[in-house]
Amino acid sequence: MKIIKPVIKYILLFLIVAVFIFPVVYMIACSFMPQNQVSEMLNFTADKYREINLIPKKVTFEQYYQVFFRRPEYLLKFWNSVIMTVPTVIGQVTISSLAAFAFAKLKFPGRDKLFFVYIILLVLPLQVTLVPNYIVLDSLNLLNSFLAIILPGTFSAFGICLLRQSIIYISDASIEAARIDGAGYFKIFTKIILPQIKSGLITLTLLCFIDNWNVIEQPLIYFDDRGMYPLSIALSDISSTDFGIIFACGVMFMIPPLLIFTYGHKDIDLPFVNADKS
Repeated sequence: MKIIKPVIKYILLFLIVAVFIFPVVYMIACSFMPQNQVSEMLNFTADKYREINLIPKKVTFEQYYQVFFRRPEYLLKFWNSVIMTVPTVIGQVTISSLAAFAFAKLKFPGRDKLFFVYIILLVLPLQVTLVPNYIVLDSLNLLNSFLAIILPGTFSAFGICLLRQSIIYISDASIEAARIDGAGYFKIFTKIILPQIKSGLITLTLLCFIDNWNVIEQPLIYFDDRGMYPLSIALSDISSTDFGIIFACGVMFMIPPLLIFTYGHKDIDLPFVNADKS
């Protein structure tokens, strides 16, 4: 009985992992298939897949060649994603860490009431704020500009709430000792606070990157120029018939988040990630 329970547990875990990883494996396999094989598999004339095959009849880099050299619109959309995501991540991490420090460790009138407002903003769904944001951006003449995506993302309430919970547990004694030694708030922030919330910063970086990397609704509403659309919109276009190229773009699209996760996974503040440290 002691042997059966672990065996059943590992079989269930293997099945769960297989279910979650299958779409990724399928996408990678299809990206190396010839276009005709992919088109045959994804023939929806009967409203279903004709077949699901993970083994290419012939391994080819045709799809990647098309993306990088023959179909520049997909590569342009990839760089649109980079232009919208990287400044948003840098801005949100910077603004959120500074604001979280103020809410957690500085005392000023109305601090808790103002933070409560941030909590309310956090629970509002995206669709509720799209129209007000559109009106504000229109009045500032920022529509059809990457700033229409970058600015709202930079001042997100989520990052402030996340980092505040990390900073609030830092001992006040260390801050008071630094103040006695003559350190200003900026030095306290950079030398005491930031090193102790590294896991929170990396977690916010990854979550913010994924959230903005996968953005769809905002570009569709804020941009009239389809040439400014990110790659996430191209991948979600179900009317496209370039299935092989879409698979290749999907592989290219998932590489940046994987690199960020690989670099910072040891410091990500998630229980299931850090379970091996306990």
